[in-house]
Amino acid sequence: MTVKLPAPVRAGHTPSVAPGSTTTLSLRLPVPDEVAKSMLSSNEEHEASFPWSASSMAPKTQVACRFCQALLVREQVQTWKDLPSENWAEMMDFWHCHKPDTKDSRVHKQDGVRKGYGAANSIRPISTVGLIDITSLLLMQQDCKVIVNEDPITLKVRSLGVAVDTGARIYKWNIRLRSNSCAAWEEHSAQKLISAQLLAMIESQGIQKFVLRGQTEEENIGALLIWIFTPNMYISSTSAPQSPKRVMKVFYKIVQYPDKLLEEQSLKIDELQLPNEVLQALHSDVKSSTQLLPVPARKFQDWDVGLLER
Repeated sequence: MTVKLPAPVRAGHTPSVAPGSTTTLSLRLPVPDEVAKSMLSSNEEHEASFPWSASSMAPKTQVACRFCQALLVREQVQTWKDLPSENWAEMMDFWHCHKPDTKDSRVHKQDGVRKGYGAANSIRPISTVGLIDITSLLLMQQDCKVIVNEDPITLKVRSLGVAVDTGARIYKWNIRLRSNSCAAWEEHSAQKLISAQLLAMIESQGIQKFVLRGQTEEENIGALLIWIFTPNMYISSTSAPQSPKRVMKVFYKIVQYPDKLLEEQSLKIDELQLPNEVLQALHSDVKSSTQLLPVPARKFQDWDVGLLER
């Protein structure tokens, strides 16, 4: 059996094995200094990045359905822009160099409308402009078509995302992209995109526990409580394809009453809503990843331990 290590081992090092009969072998292998520095630098560069940001998109980028390969965006979108974080409206008061006068209580009540942000406002798609956040694309309806035998058919957004005012929010895990008609198609898993979303929430809110729940209430579907324990690590396994791979180590459990948990620990736990089928697939993937860990490392108190792809 051969296992490809995540990094080369320092030359001349001879690992020592503790005596005794055990089914688990633990070794600490030193990495050359230059390799360690290179890995650290690479990690910092990719820490705040996410798949398919605006900087990586070209004006002729094509978007297709991941499952049936129908073309959704040929060359209608000329410009791609990154959307702000979800709590952008809450932070606007801190970013103002000249804050509006809100002494009048009546003005204060309508402040979100007058200033152009807040609960009364929402970001809307723009013609020929693709708006991008960590897990989705926001497109105008006329810019997002299914091309079948050169005949345009309006996109059925229910299967690929959700309908929004004058447009569609398409989840990245349902699509594939290429920069032009001659380039190779690229895809990203839901697991990788959700990991990027969780890392962004950690960075912006300083919380490492999250309730992942379905967008619609269904029986027998509990919420998934995840605790991001180690945000960045590399693993190699004969059972894991494409080893070595970058992952997060997480503790997880199923909770049946997420609203009560969120109410009791509102400052310690945040919430992320996902399509029900994506939540079920994520739980299955995390549960399967537990088998990649040594038996003694698969449980922590009443938590199960698993891995999320990065």
